[in-house]
Amino acid sequence: MSATITNTEGAVLGLLAAGERSGYDLAKLAEQSLAYLWTPSQSQIYKVLPRLAAGGFAGVREVEQRGRPDKALYKITAEGLEALRAWLDDVEEEPPGARVVFALKLFLCDFASPGTALAHLSAYRRFLERRLDSYKQIDARLADSPQSYPKHVLRHGLTRVRATLAWIDETTAAIESNLSSASQAATSRQRRNRDN
Repeated sequence: MSATITNTEGAVLGLLAAGERSGYDLAKLAEQSLAYLWTPSQSQIYKVLPRLAAGGFAGVREVEQRGRPDKALYKITAEGLEALRAWLDDVEEEPPGARVVFALKLFLCDFASPGTALAHLSAYRRFLERRLDSYKQIDARLADSPQSYPKHVLRHGLTRVRATLAWIDETTAAIESNLSSASQAATSRQRRNRDN
């Protein structure tokens, strides 16, 4: 397996970073946490796990069960955590296949380098601004159209993009505030340690 991982592999590694789990446990965790951002089938997770183990990104151990087949438990390795961070740090301006992964990666940014979340939000903003420009051009072409339903659908798109842009502004401000507070706290600790 190469150091570059797919979105599904990245999402599975992100879930594994939270602790050792079986394929079944991962599917349930995904259903309870990432379902609106990424919805793999249980069979998809079961296919990815052995690949991650074979690539050295996850360790696996068998747990014997009475009266049932043995259960495989997977745990992220140091190489897996490094691959996860690299995947999170890869900010795509125009995600291939129109599959937007900004929110998925942002959800897992606890495992990324400090500026990664802000980089994703910035790229997501540029992506949405391009989409908004496209919608505005369509809106101008539809201005004199007698058909109302395409206009209604377009309004839906415009409203969603504008709402998401507002969310990006709010989220960016909150993250920047948290980073600033953390930096100030670290500086204060260093001063206290130096003075003692």
